[in-house]
Amino acid sequence: MKRQAGTFLLAVLLAGGAAGQGSEFERVRVEARGELVRALEAHVQWCTGKSMFLAREQTLTLLLELEPEHGEARKLLGFTRAKDGAWQPPAKPRPPKDFDKKLVDEAATRLAAAHGPYVERLVAVLEAGTLEAAARAAAEEEVLRFEPDEPRVRALRGELRDGARWVLPETLAARARREELRALVKQAFAEGVPAEEVPLTERERAFGKKWSALAAGKLRVVGSVPREELVLCATALQALERFAQGVFGSKYALPAGMTVFLLGDAQQKSDFIEKHPSIAPEARAYYQALEGCGVQGTADFAFWTGDAQRRIDGVVRLALGYWLSGAFELRAEHGWLYEGFGLFLTRSLVRSRLTWLAQPSKTLPSAEDMVLRQKLLEPESNWLDEARKVMQAGHTSPLPELARKGASELTTEDVLFAYALASYLLEARPELATALCARVGRGVSSNQALAEALALEPAAVPARLLRWMEERQ
Repeated sequence: MKRQAGTFLLAVLLAGGAAGQGSEFERVRVEARGELVRALEAHVQWCTGKSMFLAREQTLTLLLELEPEHGEARKLLGFTRAKDGAWQPPAKPRPPKDFDKKLVDEAATRLAAAHGPYVERLVAVLEAGTLEAAARAAAEEEVLRFEPDEPRVRALRGELRDGARWVLPETLAARARREELRALVKQAFAEGVPAEEVPLTERERAFGKKWSALAAGKLRVVGSVPREELVLCATALQALERFAQGVFGSKYALPAGMTVFLLGDAQQKSDFIEKHPSIAPEARAYYQALEGCGVQGTADFAFWTGDAQRRIDGVVRLALGYWLSGAFELRAEHGWLYEGFGLFLTRSLVRSRLTWLAQPSKTLPSAEDMVLRQKLLEPESNWLDEARKVMQAGHTSPLPELARKGASELTTEDVLFAYALASYLLEARPELATALCARVGRGVSSNQALAEALALEPAAVPARLLRWMEERQ
């Protein structure tokens, strides 16, 4: 049996008793531990008499976890006293062996019987439901140290069996939901209207004589890029509308008369900004600094940065921003929600995550931050793996701090955290996603809305998210 240090857990249990559950819990704990120590001492004697020295060493190690100054356990493990009274481990310990292999199962059964009453006492206190969160968590871990599959504690923790392991319910729910999301994407693309070549309107001819136009239902795609790219754009945007409606259970639609301009060079970008009737002269410098845009007050969208994949990715993000704003009043100021959901949905549709902004990291050295950014732009990069590594290293903002940031204020780590949170909600807790977006759009803090939706304290959300990502692998 694998052993983990129990001294800290027992100390936390004691603290839990002092914190409000009072002396009764402390009395139960101390009495149960005393009984456990005596039972383990008896098991040591049995192991010694049967020459089961490996089983004995495991039991002696456990005794020392419970009573670090247990002298007899120290001696049997080969420790000696130094002149200053400190225990010294054996210089050349010999690997212990069980000399009667037929007794291995019996030794395990006897050990389980030895700690059984201790486990039962702790389970009884847990089932009473009077412990504070810290003491409850410590008691659960203490039970599982002895009985990893203890079903009552697993049930109290809300865990489910997944083969040989116990996992969060969200882990199994997300596995099924991912299949549903893939089916939604497939259906969204299948239901699109074929794009057909159409003449340029008078307004469109004013931007560029060599441009061409396609129409697909209520959507127009115009530009100088190859026809294949115009078709891809029309297909992706139609799928976006259906996919977003399916994911969030919303009937909100992209605007009728929506026109997307895909521009292949800097001059075409300048001509578009210069000649668009809804872009005022004083606003042109602002638009020139962008990678693409939605023209305020119109149903026009344009993207002019990068290659075909970059332009398609960028237009989908722009359209998603419009959709989220219209469906839920979510905007860029709602940083992690706006970025997280936008990146998740874009990746689901066009298999890329190329349109995002991030401030330099506040915790990673600049060189490491740049390496991470470059890795995230690679088509095959696994963002949830990267998010898990960043969170395990403690490089993410606390949730209340993250909730205050707009999209332009997020760091590289914040963007990863946002993507991970959005993935968790849309895969593992889809029943919460729509209500959460609606509440935040109505002015509720995303920190408060998320914590209430998950029924967790804000400080507990990252730990839940991290465990889900670890189990998702």
